[in-house]
Amino acid sequence: MPQRAVELILARQLASSLTVPVLLIDAMGDLIYFNEPAEAVFGRRFDEIDSLPLAQRAAILAPRDRDGRPQPPEQLPSVRAIRERRPVHGAFWITGLDGRPRATESTAVPIEGMQEAVIGALVFIWLSEFPPATELGSVGAVPLAGRGAAVSGHD
Repeated sequence: MPQRAVELILARQLASSLTVPVLLIDAMGDLIYFNEPAEAVFGRRFDEIDSLPLAQRAAILAPRDRDGRPQPPEQLPSVRAIRERRPVHGAFWITGLDGRPRATESTAVPIEGMQEAVIGALVFIWLSEFPPATELGSVGAVPLAGRGAAVSGHD
């Protein structure tokens, strides 16, 4: 593992002791850690992956909005939180590393380092209550509108 800022090391320590799924993202948007509870979301253990650059993570997980349209990496809550320097919430579909689609929600919180530079983000992610994965079908347009009121109004 490359040398990391002390704030990222401490964030990883915090994430490893939480009982909710948490990802740690660096300033480039690359996944550098996820805790054991996040393994259910990703469909794989972290020690089998180690880290994932943003482009590779986006290609593998294929994030899609609630209507099934591809979501560009720059619109992911983690990337937006780093860029906008504020917490960002989102609801979207991903394809787990085991190939199964999952409805997820996440809230990303930027991490600030020395000299007020944003050096990454903690992302709290969970499986959501909008339509079951079996209704997703292909990646094309999916009639999800009007389903799952718990996620309406999110970006």
